Amino acid sequence: MLSAIPSTRRGALPTPPQPSHLPPQAPDLEAAVLGAALLEADAQRTLLATLPDEQAFYLVAHQQVYLAIRDLVQAGQHADMLTVVAQLRHRGTLQRVGGPAFVAGLTNKINSAAHLETHCRILQEQHARRVIIRAGTELAAHGYDDTRDPLALLADAQTHLTGLHRAFETKPSQTASAAFAATFDRLTQAVQQKGLTGIPTGLTQLDGLTGGWQPADLIILAARPAMGKTAALLHFARTAALDHGQHAAIFSLEMPTLQLMQRLVASEVPGYSNSDLRRGNLPGGPEQVAHIREQAQRLLTHGHRLHIDDTPGLSIQQLRAKCARLHAQHPLGLVLVDYIQLMRGDTKGNREQEIASISRGLKELAKELNAPVIALSQLSRDVEKRGGDKRPLLSDLRESGSIEQDADCIIFLWRGEYYKIPQYEDGTPTADTILFDVAKHRNGATDEVITSCNLRRGLFQDAATTF
Repeated sequence: MLSAIPSTRRGALPTPPQPSHLPPQAPDLEAAVLGAALLEADAQRTLLATLPDEQAFYLVAHQQVYLAIRDLVQAGQHADMLTVVAQLRHRGTLQRVGGPAFVAGLTNKINSAAHLETHCRILQEQHARRVIIRAGTELAAHGYDDTRDPLALLADAQTHLTGLHRAFETKPSQTASAAFAATFDRLTQAVQQKGLTGIPTGLTQLDGLTGGWQPADLIILAARPAMGKTAALLHFARTAALDHGQHAAIFSLEMPTLQLMQRLVASEVPGYSNSDLRRGNLPGGPEQVAHIREQAQRLLTHGHRLHIDDTPGLSIQQLRAKCARLHAQHPLGLVLVDYIQLMRGDTKGNREQEIASISRGLKELAKELNAPVIALSQLSRDVEKRGGDKRPLLSDLRESGSIEQDADCIIFLWRGEYYKIPQYEDGTPTADTILFDVAKHRNGATDEVITSCNLRRGLFQDAATTF
């Protein structure tokens, strides 16, 4: 049971733990868990499945024994007292842990592997407390340093806690029998919704191909400049939030909130382009503003479901922290990022490694929220150097092949009209259209979808639809 925090004077801080306090630990349980693993092969499998990291053990000697057991099991060998001693000798750590006598003593701590999983969970809890204490101590120390960015400190804290959660999130397996009913429940839902099992895209053919934006999927919208990436992103956000009641979060690293709002207003109000609103080109003068405001009321009445964040230079950890906060307030149905190449990654190295950490973090975010994440990505200039119709390829994704690996769906946006190509291969005119080329689709077919578009207002509709 947690003890109550002592009351303090107004403005005073509780007294922090003194340095003499020992970190949370359970050495006897550590020895018992390792001793059980030395006695039984099943216990070794439970140990490695439940405690995938040696940091779960407080004593360095216990960490070394754990690593020796893990090395042997991963090599397909049996781990017992003799083989673990030999492995420790091979690693050069046998004398550091206390020699063969120390290893033998571990088996004296326990008679069987009963309750092993419970003991491992307790060690998890102790480790979690140590990580929290260490992170809190570092943050407290850094908090007094005026040269450190508070947002960076919060991101560091999120990194600590996310890493801890990822390391110890052990999900039990399911049998096919146990998952049978849920599988057919989902199939029934898909039939009832005519295949639309995710967040609607607002485009019938694209919905038919994808089933909507699927939970936990990372979707990459990639194109060269002037292809309509941001307009498409806003269309998908409006469709989710205003038309289908989903909370959607837009993280714009390139364009400030008011510019995005102007684009959204242009999409809602007929007769005015984004350029008209930006330049104040209104025939009716100031009186016309009230009329436009009235026509855009949907953004006011339903706009509370559309969250916009224009923090520049956002890191992947900051993004995940912001999404976690929003998700706690209102479950997010869709997250949209504009765009990957403007983000900062966790990995300090070359740009390709940094982009790899960003794409991996975006995929993990989709799984954490169980919501689709749509991220824009720039394509390399190789597209422009290519002859013919300059259609993009997967190899054109800039700076990292990991984007292709991590994404569940990659869609290229291409406008034949921009390249002065009069019609598509099927004879459809390219004027006022955009082609969505689904080049990768982990859970479905790849194909092309042609839609009508009015980029001046940021509108997308099914092909042959008039605006």
